[in-house]
Amino acid sequence: MDRARLQDLLAREKEEAAHRCPRSRDAYGRAEHLFGRVPMTWMNKTAGAFPRYLATARGARVTDIDGHEYVDFCLGDTGAMAGHSPAVVADAVQRRFADLGGATAMLPTEDAEWVGAELTRRFGLARWSFSLTATDANRGRSGSPGPSPAAPRSW
Repeated sequence: MDRARLQDLLAREKEEAAHRCPRSRDAYGRAEHLFGRVPMTWMNKTAGAFPRYLATARGARVTDIDGHEYVDFCLGDTGAMAGHSPAVVADAVQRRFADLGGATAMLPTEDAEWVGAELTRRFGLARWSFSLTATDANRGRSGSPGPSPAAPRSW
C-alpha cells in the first residue's frame, strides 16, 4: 500500500470538498462555542476537513447547506427505522408541540398506552418501557452498572 499516494488522494479530496461545500466549511469555521466546532464531538469523525451541514432530510436522503443531495447510508437512530421525517411522525410531533404542548413534560400520556398495546400486538411482549435517550437505552446493559436488561426498572 502506497501511503504517500493515499495522503495525496486524501488531500485532493479535502481540497475538492472545500471547493464544493463552502457554506459547510464556513459554518464549521464559525462554530466557536462548540467543543470541536460541532454539537456532538463524534460528528468530527469525517474523512474531510469538516462535516457537511444539514439543510433538509426526507426519507433516506439528506441535503447539505451547499445544496448537495446525498443518499444517507448512515440513517442514525430513528432515521434508520422509518427514514427522515416521515409525514405521520412529523404530524404527530407537530400536534404535540403546537396544539397540545408539553413536549418536555415529565408525565405519561394516554398515547403511551396506545403505543404499548400496538407493540404488544406486533411483537407479543406483554409490557414495554420506552427509552428516549441513549442514556436510557444503555442503562442496565450487560457489563454496565445496574440491573439486568431483562429486569423491570422504574427510574
